[in-house]
Amino acid sequence: MKIIDFVAILGALAWLPQIISWIYLWLQKPKISVYHEEEAEVGFIKFGNAFNIRLSFLSRRKHALIDNIELCITDKDGANHTFKWIWYSETLYELQAPIVNATMAKQQNAIAINAYKDILIEKFIGFQSPSFLDRRKQLAYKLNSFIENQRTVGQIDADAIRRSNEYNELLRLYKNSMIWKTGDYSAICKIHIADTDTYMQHSFKFRLSDIEVETLKKNIEFARKIIDVEFINPQQQIEGTWLWTKPSIINM
Repeated sequence: MKIIDFVAILGALAWLPQIISWIYLWLQKPKISVYHEEEAEVGFIKFGNAFNIRLSFLSRRKHALIDNIELCITDKDGANHTFKWIWYSETLYELQAPIVNATMAKQQNAIAINAYKDILIEKFIGFQSPSFLDRRKQLAYKLNSFIENQRTVGQIDADAIRRSNEYNELLRLYKNSMIWKTGDYSAICKIHIADTDTYMQHSFKFRLSDIEVETLKKNIEFARKIIDVEFINPQQQIEGTWLWTKPSIINM
């Protein structure tokens, strides 16, 4: 073996530790730590049962792309309810002045979250029930079709709409769909990492009191006003708003 060949081999071997390090990093799976705020928002709104919570993500080892978060909630009687993330928002800046404080936030549809390595990412995430959303979409289509048929044959009759099966089916959906009741709940956030089979889990608990549940039940009647404005009288001014509760979040 010539000296030049020996030198070439030594040069190649010098790269071996770096190559092994690259392969090791490439094969590593990201590990995400999840943190939650001390309070969440529980509601029953136009889009059904809703749960909003502020979560922070810290990716270890390498960058991770979160492409789905599912929330599984179990009540005191063992009934399971699955929510999917619908939107998230982040605070861009906060302005504090002697007279007034202002916060600028950006909200967008939940598609994916970039969790950069060793950088804490905070998002306020809104979860809703996919089964309610699908059913409401179907019933809204049927009610719109009924109203469109009225428009085709003549003048729209608000009383006839309210007597229709389509209208009352939509009302019954709201009356029968609220899951919130007094007692303890356990929850698991299932966080999926893109291009992997990895799901990270983050668990917590919360409790709803009698007063909080009674507050949420008032939204069922308010839903009737929303339906009337949406389908019958768009010019009508809505009096009132959706009511929320803010239970404390407990680590499990």
